[in-house]
Amino acid sequence: MTSATADTTAQLQYMHQGGPFKIVHVPKPTLAPGEVLIQQRVIAFNLIDVKQRDLGLLIPSWPHVLGIEGGGVIEAVGADVHDLQPGDEVAGVQGGGAHEVPWGGAFQERVAVPASLVAKKPANISLAEATSLPVGFVTAVCGIVHSLQIPLPFLHGTSTAGQPPASILVLGGSSATGAAAIQLLRKAYPALPILATSSLKHRARLHDLGATHVVDYKAPSVVANLKAASPGAAGVDVILDCVSAGASQTDICDVFDAAGSKKYAAVITSIPVPVPDGVVKLDVRGWSITEMQGGMQLIPSLTKLVEDGTYRVPLPVRVVGHGLEQLPDVLDEVKTVSGEKVVVTL
Repeated sequence: MTSATADTTAQLQYMHQGGPFKIVHVPKPTLAPGEVLIQQRVIAFNLIDVKQRDLGLLIPSWPHVLGIEGGGVIEAVGADVHDLQPGDEVAGVQGGGAHEVPWGGAFQERVAVPASLVAKKPANISLAEATSLPVGFVTAVCGIVHSLQIPLPFLHGTSTAGQPPASILVLGGSSATGAAAIQLLRKAYPALPILATSSLKHRARLHDLGATHVVDYKAPSVVANLKAASPGAAGVDVILDCVSAGASQTDICDVFDAAGSKKYAAVITSIPVPVPDGVVKLDVRGWSITEMQGGMQLIPSLTKLVEDGTYRVPLPVRVVGHGLEQLPDVLDEVKTVSGEKVVVTL
């Protein structure tokens, strides 16, 4: 899709809750000093996209441009940006509109975002793969370091307060956040028992990323199976719930070791996750990067982490459509995807 003129750009605007979507040409963004203007080439889907579409979550006004993750080529940089330049391929978090700030919204042809929220495309992966990384990566780091206070010492500049758990269970191990968390924890703690739930078709990949045991989340005996797989069959110390699994698996906290810390960190979605008395409930949100030590260095750090092999693309990437006009028809793919990341190209 091309712009109407050199001074305008196309947005896929969501006109009001319940629809419709409409492609509208608007003036090309004017950059603040710390921003970059990206010509979009890839838009990655996240569950928050359909939750915003269906429920109007975190949408301050209408019409609204959805989308929190994308990648492309830098067209222009603000006066205070020195590490990036026009022509660079980049990927980043682009969901400013979800947080009531004036920039962002990935579902458009050009997007202006803070330079601190983008990373240069690592030389050893594709732009689509790079675009699949930022949201899952930062959400996993926020859950591990900020919420659970488990240090990840190889992420320079982040907090080293806290200590590793005796063991951890990652619910939704084949989600983007879950797969990221597994490999981050394994990189930091080579001997840590890491249990995960997933469809068994993803077992080999999660083992390769660092999971010690992968248990079928659909098994009627999932709680008993997890307990049996835990160290000494005593249960796990900590749970990281990446997919609100505890909302439907209401006895999942029975997997805790009675003598452990019983910390339950849950990624914030629109689905509340109840926990019983005696369990410490912790919220996880990717936007915590704005308040955590070293948080604003995380996305730019992805370039080197991937290029030197410290961090790998957690999930395979699948292209499900091309162009803003096709995007509304394929957005629901994100609701049923399993063990992969779905994107649209522009």
